[in-house]
Amino acid sequence: MNITMDVDVDKGHAIYERIRNKLMKDKGKIVAIEIESGDYFVGKDSIEAADKARQKYPDKLFYFMRIGAKAMYFIGCI
Repeated sequence: MNITMDVDVDKGHAIYERIRNKLMKDKGKIVAIEIESGDYFVGKDSIEAADKARQKYPDKLFYFMRIGAKAMYFIGCI
C-alpha cells in the first residue's frame, strides 16, 4: 500500500489568499485550512488550530499559515 502524505501547498496558499481579508482580525494567529472543502480553523498557535481542524476532519491533512505573515515560523532575531 502506498500512502501519500502530501498537502497541495499551491491550493492551500490560493485558498489562504482568497480568505486573507476575512482573517486579518486574527493577525498573528495560525490558520489551518482543509484544502478539499476550503474550511479553515484559527488558533492562537498551530496546536490549537490543528485540534479545531481535526475535530471536524480527523483523517485529513491541513495547510497552515500565520495570518498576515509571509511564513509560518520565524527563526533568528530582528
